[in-house]
Amino acid sequence: MIDRLLKAAITASVALMALLYVAHNIANVPQAFDFFVYTTSHADQQAYPVTLFPVPPKFLIAIGMVLVFSLELIAGFGGLYGAWKLFSLRNASSAEFDAGKRWAKIAMGAAVINWWGLFQGVAVAGYQLWQMPLGEGPFYGSFFFGAMAMMTLIYLGQSEQKA
Repeated sequence: MIDRLLKAAITASVALMALLYVAHNIANVPQAFDFFVYTTSHADQQAYPVTLFPVPPKFLIAIGMVLVFSLELIAGFGGLYGAWKLFSLRNASSAEFDAGKRWAKIAMGAAVINWWGLFQGVAVAGYQLWQMPLGEGPFYGSFFFGAMAMMTLIYLGQSEQKA
């Protein structure tokens, strides 16, 4: 029973984090857009001045923002729904509980794709975010947020017997 409650609680905590991030992003859309423009501009890259990814047009930056915000919304709302589902199935059979993990897993997968795939893969590796003075926070933060979601996803994937 403790694993079932923990899976619900941990999923809910990562989901709430995702919702707080997307809420701050939406509340600061002009600043978020400016940050995306800055991080894809190749500005302030002195260690490795050649970046292989091209500077994107502004409409692609807007599409990237929509993708990031959408993944955070899926992680947030999907995660809360998944956590509620897990909590509601805490006394169910092992098969029913495992089947009820669907939305929690989708949500944590969306978080991993966002913070490791888009932030670490595209922004950090592709656009060399690690070189920029303003990139240090997102560089480290996205790794830790992705790790929290991945650890939760791994924990969700473990089956347990009803206690």
